Amino acid sequence: MKRIKEKYRSLYEEELWELLHRRAFAILWIGAILIPVFSLLDYVVVREHFTTFLNWRVGVFLFFLFSIFCNLSDKQHKYALFIVTAGFIVVSAMISAMIVSMGGYSSVYYVGLILSFIAYTVIFPLTVQQTVSAGIFLFAVYAIPILLFNIPDKDNVVIFFTNCSFFITFLCIIFIRSSAEEKARQNEFNLRMEEKEIHSQLSFYIDKLEHDVKKRTKELQDSENHFRDLYENIIDDVILVDRQGKILLANQLFYKKLHLSENTEKDIPLLDVVHPQDVSSAKNDLLGILQQGDNVSDFQCRLKGKDETIIDVECNATIIQKESFLVGFQILIRDISTHKQINEELLKSFKTIQQTRNATILGLAKLSEYRDVNSGNHLEKIREYSLAIARQMATKKQFTDIITEQFIEDLYHSSILYDIGKVGVSDKILFKTGPLSDAEREHIRQHTTHGGNILKAVDAETEGQSFLSMAKNIAYFHHEKWDGSGYPYGFRQDETPLAARIVSLADRYDELTTTEKYGNPNLHQEAMEIIIKEKNRTFDPDIVDAFLVQSQLFAEIRKKYSMDTAQNDTNYDSLCYRTHNIINTTSDPDFNTT
Repeated sequence: MKRIKEKYRSLYEEELWELLHRRAFAILWIGAILIPVFSLLDYVVVREHFTTFLNWRVGVFLFFLFSIFCNLSDKQHKYALFIVTAGFIVVSAMISAMIVSMGGYSSVYYVGLILSFIAYTVIFPLTVQQTVSAGIFLFAVYAIPILLFNIPDKDNVVIFFTNCSFFITFLCIIFIRSSAEEKARQNEFNLRMEEKEIHSQLSFYIDKLEHDVKKRTKELQDSENHFRDLYENIIDDVILVDRQGKILLANQLFYKKLHLSENTEKDIPLLDVVHPQDVSSAKNDLLGILQQGDNVSDFQCRLKGKDETIIDVECNATIIQKESFLVGFQILIRDISTHKQINEELLKSFKTIQQTRNATILGLAKLSEYRDVNSGNHLEKIREYSLAIARQMATKKQFTDIITEQFIEDLYHSSILYDIGKVGVSDKILFKTGPLSDAEREHIRQHTTHGGNILKAVDAETEGQSFLSMAKNIAYFHHEKWDGSGYPYGFRQDETPLAARIVSLADRYDELTTTEKYGNPNLHQEAMEIIIKEKNRTFDPDIVDAFLVQSQLFAEIRKKYSMDTAQNDTNYDSLCYRTHNIINTTSDPDFNTT
């Protein structure tokens, strides 16, 4: 239950036990009914064992009735899991005995075990661990007695092996489904708790509003004009409108807000005080629906006062009938301008937080860039290159379920952290101008592990930031190669996370296109040719294909960011020799492994 917040864990457990208790009845009754009913199958298929099987079924039936009674007596809902599990074990043992009695290896009664497993795991809200344990137990109950008590021959061993294969495949499917259901159950609970928290916060304001209304109502109780005074002082605007949409009566607050005269502008059409841009909507979705005899709830529009005052309002309208004849409408108008303003401020604040977070990420990533030899805007280019590849791959059918919008957003934020481990590389080695020793090369290679560990620690302290998990994988594995010759683990093909494979190509392209002056017109084409050579060796072929489709965009991105940094070429050239020493850490002269 690591997904459940600590303060809600006890409540979640109580709800889970109550759900187990309720569903236990369903499972137990299903067992109590189906166990004897399947005697008809015994009579048709294995009539020679009918009497024996019937005795067993009657015993299990009585056990289920006893279990139902026990679950009914469990007032605190603490034993439902044990009761149903006991029933599952008993049924499994009975079916296993039937299978052994029928010869074991070729018996089709193993389907009964699968049926009992379905009832136990699909209806019952088990955890993944409980489902896996039940599946292992069930397979053991099926296979072990057959191997111990039945004599095999060539044909029935093949059937038994086939049954076991289907059995295990089915169990795996149920395990996956159980995991998804458990996550969904926990997510649903978390959403309810969040809704409860929000409701608690709103309750304070609701209680305050209710208190104000009660206070006003009490003050008006001694007035001779009780109804009129209440009508005039209600916190919201109330208007009466005839069937043609003309305002017949309104409280003073309505006229005051819109700066209208109650005497001279009493019978004006409602649409005259609606903002011109909202007139069509008010005519169709408010008055139109009311004129059809239906009430309207939560209709929002803007009202425009005589002094050009604009008010955002929410309208709840009911029809007024007299002797089943529609005579008009009562509309309660609530000013939501402040509410909308608060929402806009919250949205603005959220955007500010997002921008701050992104700036912080970029600033953190710059720590590694300032200690490396890459040209300016290196990280920004890596981010844009990776984004271009991901969006192109997302158009392919095989990646539509993998490269989602969330994946792309996470990649955009995490790709710039790929070389953060460089902060852990010794300055003495990183800035060495001469050849590197084997030990020094190995030290530089450790930047992948350093970076992954840094981001792993940050990810462990952060809740709900999926891009950090991706950034960790990119930092660890962006120097792995498609053919397994990379480092630190020598992963092959899909063993390397997709995000790391994408960033690896983006980094390679940037390296190839920033090792000379920006003005070289052939640099982009040369980089493409080198990357094509590395297809199926260094790079994932699908990623190379996506790169080739987006090659023109790569050139545009390079040009855009290179224009901002071309003025730094002189400083950059002085670092090229040091870059060459760091690059020569592999036997492959075409690929920089640092």
